Amino acid sequence: MATPRRNGQLSSCEPCRKSKLRCDHQSPICGRCLCHGEAERCFYHPAPLTQPRARAPRVISRRPKRQQRPGNQLVFRLDQKISSTPLPSPPPGLLPFTDEGDTPRDQHIARWTPKEKQTLGPGVLGLVSPKDIFREYEDILHLEEPGNLPTATIPTTAYSSSDPNQVLLGVRILSHLQKIHWFHEIIELKNKIFPGWFLGPPLTRALCDSMEQMYDRAVRSSRDTHTSLATLSRQIFVNTSKDVRTHPTMDLPEYFDSITARWETIGLVFALLGTALFHTPDDDPIFTHRNPWKLEKCQLRNIATAVGEICCQFCNGAGTTSDPFCWLMTQQIVLLTSMYGDSDYRVWQKLGDLSTIVYAFGLHQSSEDIEEKSPFFLVEIRKRVMVCAYAIDKELATSLGRPPRICSRYCIIPLPLDISYENMVLSRSEGEKALKDLDPNGWNTEGKLTVGVRLRVVLLTSLLRESVLELSLSPTRQHILARAENLIQESRQTQRNLPSFLHWSPEEAAVGAYRFTRDEGRAFAHIEFTYQEFLLHRILLKRVGINSQGLIESSLEIITTLLDIIALQTRPAQLMANMSWDLCYMGLPAAGILTSKLLSEHTPQISNSSSTPLPTNIRSLTIQKLNTFVSHLNFLVPPHEGSYEIAQQGARFIRRVLDRILSPSCPQLAPSIPDIELSENWLDGCDLDGNLDFMAWFDNIYWSQDPLLNFT
Repeated sequence: MATPRRNGQLSSCEPCRKSKLRCDHQSPICGRCLCHGEAERCFYHPAPLTQPRARAPRVISRRPKRQQRPGNQLVFRLDQKISSTPLPSPPPGLLPFTDEGDTPRDQHIARWTPKEKQTLGPGVLGLVSPKDIFREYEDILHLEEPGNLPTATIPTTAYSSSDPNQVLLGVRILSHLQKIHWFHEIIELKNKIFPGWFLGPPLTRALCDSMEQMYDRAVRSSRDTHTSLATLSRQIFVNTSKDVRTHPTMDLPEYFDSITARWETIGLVFALLGTALFHTPDDDPIFTHRNPWKLEKCQLRNIATAVGEICCQFCNGAGTTSDPFCWLMTQQIVLLTSMYGDSDYRVWQKLGDLSTIVYAFGLHQSSEDIEEKSPFFLVEIRKRVMVCAYAIDKELATSLGRPPRICSRYCIIPLPLDISYENMVLSRSEGEKALKDLDPNGWNTEGKLTVGVRLRVVLLTSLLRESVLELSLSPTRQHILARAENLIQESRQTQRNLPSFLHWSPEEAAVGAYRFTRDEGRAFAHIEFTYQEFLLHRILLKRVGINSQGLIESSLEIITTLLDIIALQTRPAQLMANMSWDLCYMGLPAAGILTSKLLSEHTPQISNSSSTPLPTNIRSLTIQKLNTFVSHLNFLVPPHEGSYEIAQQGARFIRRVLDRILSPSCPQLAPSIPDIELSENWLDGCDLDGNLDFMAWFDNIYWSQDPLLNFT
């Protein structure tokens, strides 16, 4: 314990005092030693100045003599601090350090020596894997499975938990679980606005309850919380390296109890928390009245993002795959996209990790044998996770103009069942009874916009998107026009095959026929399919220079449908779902096409005589829609979103064009100060007198690359 010195200040611990660093005087271990892995050396000496001084090593000569260098070789001096540092305990499976190899180089090599061999299992189509070749003879030879062998003969492949730095980092993560009840309230608040794509309220509730019970068991009746959490951290490392065993009759609480003490599950909680914070208002009572830790939302969001990333690294070190790891990777991509935007390199890198785990775990190949060995809810979650991973891959590939990483020609992606989460967590027999309420094609018969409906529509449009990407990225330009027309007809036919409660009529929408919340499903499906046509017309313009009328029509339809969705959500006076993605990555490109068209018609010297001018009524309607769209773009994209900067810049460009069109004779007013600090020359690539293509600016705009916030 730190004792006051003569000047009244607290004494520092020995490592901080010798290193001349600022100590925080925490007891029994200061925070700096805990962070740097020096917990064993941290103690407070009652009279540090009375300790005997270490005798300085005798220096014979400042410069070695020439005869001390045999063979004209270089001689490296060994730092006394390095040589006096105690060696870490060797990991399991390695021999202790000996005097002959007791050098800094040998220590460094020993630390990075592979602890255990991590073997990847063959996929469903493991054509040349020896294990797969001999699998057909197992019944004839009656080979014993590893699970039936004596315990002593099974090799130990557990993840090494002897690294004190890893264990202490795990302790810091586990210490945040004292707020798990508060985290659960934030996640539940988000579920009321929009439940998760693959983990709904019953599943997140069971997850948080199991996590709270695990933390309570670890610290209950414990005099030293740090030691208890350190023990739990070591056990979690061991559990993470093992497979998760399931059986068909396993219920939801039993399954979550079996996966709670794993790093991927702990990281999943923080990834869900970080995503939920983007849907929680700053002035919500959950932060103003039920926040005894006085944590700000931005601070909590940074912690959740960093913890999720650290848990991903822990799981990569373990070298195992599991369902919770797939959930964590998918949710972490959603969080990083909201945090930094989809053009950030970390999002693209995480997508590579997600595609790797999808293939390694076998989510891309459904098998009846695997489904029969798993509970009903787990089978449905796997379908939804695969749809989410596939759809995220197509969205990022479209936005960044890169080839997709998950290809449907090598995957079996069934449509998820359109059932509620409450029916999903029932037993297999009870869950099959819920299927009787679906139509022959698997859609619900009540006409509700459920999560299952969204997933099924997203999968259908993502399959079309893969063909669109192939047309866009293909090196050949032959028959592009014919292929684009075929894809447009295929998209329209797929939309016509949807159930009646998802059919949308632009004519009926124009006269206000859709005014109820249940009509949101119609608008959701319509804008998803309209966006496919917009992309195809955009490809024709960029690759072969065909400026079709369909590009203007699809752009105006996207803006109109977006405004209708916002109106449907605001009429019931309830909290709106996050519209940032739709506004920025679907609405902003369409608005740019319309803005460029209006500008080209307004400026005679840059007008294109080959393009058909807009009719007067369509022109006035376009200006009206763009004005409303810009207002939503300013207020519905919050400043903490990764797409906030591009939204503000796009809004400023559109507003400037509309000002020039609506008041050509008036002198141009000084632009208002934007909400964010922009450079004076940010519009250099968007010359209103010479550049008709707003999309060229949109494609080449600078995106900030902030470093990932460290957990410390």
